[in-house]
Amino acid sequence: MPTTKLVIVLGAVLLLGACAAQPPVSEAPPPETQPVRSDASRPASNPAQEEKAAMAAVDVDNSVFFASSGNTIDAEGRQRLLEHAARLKADPELVVTLVGHADHLGSRSYNLAIAEQRINAVFAVLRGAGIPVTQIRREAVGSEEVSPACRSPQCRKLMRRVQLVYQK
Repeated sequence: MPTTKLVIVLGAVLLLGACAAQPPVSEAPPPETQPVRSDASRPASNPAQEEKAAMAAVDVDNSVFFASSGNTIDAEGRQRLLEHAARLKADPELVVTLVGHADHLGSRSYNLAIAEQRINAVFAVLRGAGIPVTQIRREAVGSEEVSPACRSPQCRKLMRRVQLVYQK
């Protein structure tokens, strides 16, 4: 029996020694074979350009803008909505979707709530102008589409809006 234990122990030592002698297995290639990526090959992240792009993406003619944390439509917004109401009256087949937006300030639930309040304000003006409910749809987005680069007061002002999207 002592020889059997000795053979088992020696076998285990040899097995462990054989495993230790092999290099560890790695999923990544050795450092000298990994491609070197310089900063020049990375796409440049320019917050000012990203903010300009976010602002340029806003359809100003088909939007009504709001003050921070506000849901009241000013005189300019009311006039714009009356022009949209005339367009809808001229073409009863036309349907408008009111898409509510908010800036990045505030929680997700707050931004969804304020977007919904803004939609309700625009809806009330359109309904008051005689647009039937069948021509108006609603969609609250909140701040999900706001670019992380949109940090200036001018950019945030453009994000606080209800956009009117037309379809037949």
